[in-house]
Amino acid sequence: MVEDNLVKRGEATALAEEADARVVEKLSKGDAERVAQRERRKEREKEEANPRENVDLFNQSQQEEAGSIRSALAELEGQPPSTKDEIHAAKGTFENLRLRVLEMEKKAASASYFLSAYDVRATSDLAKDLKAKIDGVQRGVLPRKAFTFRRRRVMRERNAADGAQAARTKAKSSVQEGGAGAAGENASAQVAVEARGMKVEAREGSVVVIAQEDATSDDIEIAGCKDCVIYVLAKMAVLRLVDLTSCRVFCGPVGGSLYLEGCRDSVVMAAAHQARIHHAHRVDFYLRTRSYPIIEKCSEVRFAPYAFSFEGRDAALEREKLSEENDLWSDVKDFGWLKSTQSPNWTVLPQDQRVEEVREG
Repeated sequence: MVEDNLVKRGEATALAEEADARVVEKLSKGDAERVAQRERRKEREKEEANPRENVDLFNQSQQEEAGSIRSALAELEGQPPSTKDEIHAAKGTFENLRLRVLEMEKKAASASYFLSAYDVRATSDLAKDLKAKIDGVQRGVLPRKAFTFRRRRVMRERNAADGAQAARTKAKSSVQEGGAGAAGENASAQVAVEARGMKVEAREGSVVVIAQEDATSDDIEIAGCKDCVIYVLAKMAVLRLVDLTSCRVFCGPVGGSLYLEGCRDSVVMAAAHQARIHHAHRVDFYLRTRSYPIIEKCSEVRFAPYAFSFEGRDAALEREKLSEENDLWSDVKDFGWLKSTQSPNWTVLPQDQRVEEVREG
């Protein structure tokens, strides 16, 4: 009996010691893991604080983006567009690729404080090479326009009565800001057909409507207009708005890029893959984009979601891959404001000041 008790006590002691050993081992492993985590964290902090590591990461990201752009160009070369819709889509793709190269240049400029002279020159050469490649592929895969002397063409005339009625109806549909968009009674537009595409220019106090049957190109420029209400309902690869004052511009979807250069005291509603805005002052933008809008040298510009409604809107947005509302209109990048704080040049348009919807008249 005594011997049995001794055996049992011995077994209990052994089990207890084994349990203690397991606990000690587990604690030791936990301590070792915590030490390893601390060391890994220190290594990461050391790498992030090391300018050389920053340069390596920057160069890697630049090369990856360049590779992606080259792949897109190779795909276009391998399957050149042949139909009208494919050519339209390819034009938008080329515009987007150029914007991506421009973004690479902007990032390089922001990183120049820690880049060596060699790295700065290398990134500049890389951007030049990509631009030349884009231009070369575009010339190779897109049909060339035949040479013509510059000529002017007038869109089909609307009689005075119809023009007056259109002006009254569309002005009523425009943004309600102090009787905004007091439109003239002549609704016809003067159109210049140039090498780059279709141009509507030098209009004042008019309602301008560019329908699909009026369009002579999918590259459209509207320039030098004042106190106009402008509707662009044609299929577009590129839309350029230049030197507009006190205008209301309502656009259907743009398959490529929206460029705005010089605009004040106006409202612009547009859906586009990219939006580049320069020298805009006191302008309200109602946008839908597939990337964040970019502004430069702007002031007092405000942004809200796309709010233009027209016949066939849903199908048109779907065709240009702009049917999804992604809220990127509120993620504006000011390339003239390099500080980490919010740019003072733009803001989100307050909800109670927005136009809920503008309908085609």
